[in-house]
Amino acid sequence: MGCGSGRPYTQKDVEKYIKKNQLHLPSPELIDGSIKLTSNDGFYNASSLLDSTWLQGKITNNEYRQSIEHINERIAQSIIGTSNTLPINQIPKSQSTKLAIAELNDKYKGRVQFAYQTNDQGNALYPTESFIFINFK
Repeated sequence: MGCGSGRPYTQKDVEKYIKKNQLHLPSPELIDGSIKLTSNDGFYNASSLLDSTWLQGKITNNEYRQSIEHINERIAQSIIGTSNTLPINQIPKSQSTKLAIAELNDKYKGRVQFAYQTNDQGNALYPTESFIFINFK
């Protein structure tokens, strides 16, 4: 996909991309009591955690998975209608990610804090990495 005639990405295009790449997304990591999700293309691994104790009883494994799916859905919505002259993994996604993070922080206020960070060292061969940190209050 991408580098085409400039037609807009459709929902089907984006769903196909996510389905194809979901299995290759990095697994979450536990770092100093926070969960860290890493992405090279703006989408995050929404699989349930193998160890639900990471959630410290603040949210359920299902709420965790739904939260990551919400972020991915917001990102997907921002891509639909965008020209396919760029591949999906090169389309900027930080604004839609920040919106989803703000929505989740409102939803889980007082229990969980989501944070978003990017590594702006990316280029065409090595895309910008982005991270979501989930901290528990």
